[in-house]
Amino acid sequence: MYLTNAEEKALSGERGEAEQIAYRVLVATGKLGDAQKLIPIEWVHVSGVSFLTIGQYGLDFLEKISNSKGAKFKVFTTVNPCGMDIENWKALEIPTDYAEKQLQIIECYKKLGMANSFTCVPFETYKVPPAGTCVAWAESSAAVFGNSILGLRTNRESAISALACALTGKTVYSDLQIPLNRKPSKNIRVNLKKKMDFSGSLNFGVLGFFAGKEVPGVIGFQRVKQKLSLAEAKALSAAIGTLGSSGMFILDSKEKVETIDFTDREFEETMSDLSQSENGEAVVFGCPQMTLEELRDLSNAIQGKHFRKKCIVFCSSMMFERASHEGYVQSIESSGATFVRDACADFTPLISSLKVGSVVTDSVKGAHYMRKVHGVDISLKDTSTIIRENME
Repeated sequence: MYLTNAEEKALSGERGEAEQIAYRVLVATGKLGDAQKLIPIEWVHVSGVSFLTIGQYGLDFLEKISNSKGAKFKVFTTVNPCGMDIENWKALEIPTDYAEKQLQIIECYKKLGMANSFTCVPFETYKVPPAGTCVAWAESSAAVFGNSILGLRTNRESAISALACALTGKTVYSDLQIPLNRKPSKNIRVNLKKKMDFSGSLNFGVLGFFAGKEVPGVIGFQRVKQKLSLAEAKALSAAIGTLGSSGMFILDSKEKVETIDFTDREFEETMSDLSQSENGEAVVFGCPQMTLEELRDLSNAIQGKHFRKKCIVFCSSMMFERASHEGYVQSIESSGATFVRDACADFTPLISSLKVGSVVTDSVKGAHYMRKVHGVDISLKDTSTIIRENME
């Protein structure tokens, strides 16, 4: 892989240990992907923020990087949700030993120059650059959304490769950074008889989960509506990123490749795999974290009603502040729901600390990970059904 003189010097250690490690990561990644060179990027989104995901080894590595002389992010860098509400972790009964480790991780990212984001929907929090801009996003659902809906160019970066990208301002020129690779490798054709009106975030989440499992490359969709709502596009992207390695989809694919039918049978089997319980003991919204539009819709839907069981709503602090300004937070909190800011519904001790055996959610991604990580059964239902069945 070709490196410029400046890149060679950084790789040799002339710019400090942090950049040397970062370039080693990029060179190794480039060799795996047959990359010819590195390219500059304008935005990095880093994952690996929750202590539940990176553990002590990850924390030790971050401390080594952040304490290295001159170590700073070279480009605008946002970070994924962490594992707790940074301000209210005590009230939410997060264990102190976990909280201390989580705060150490956050301090490392602050030293390196992160944007104070803690979100898995960075495209809703900050101004998105023009289509065609090269970025490096590690959050799988954001990467899929960025490529497919926003027209950005990003590979599905890992936590470590995204950190390397942030420290260098570069990424490898491979995979979805290359225009020729951004074509469907297989098509998924929606061929449903029972669901003639195929809409809503839950339906698109189920479709995405099936597609992500079936197609490792770029996914082409056929026989789906061409204008998705933000909630539908977000759910589709998140579900695709949950399984497999696909980093992009194209609606209304005309590519002449192998086509897989998504029939009522596939829909029902996918739902059955994801949903094991008829009713959850607690309600969880916000995986990925809720957008302003989703908080508005939830506020409107629950007006005057009250949850009969524990309900948790996940969003970033920035989205919380915007929603509070609009009155959505006050409406949702008056229904008995609890907001958890800056955290991930999947990788937080909070779900386990609820001490319930089952959770009801409208998120396909959340259904997969909450069962896998916390061992709870899942009742997967659309938002309106959850409100109807769990409020009075």
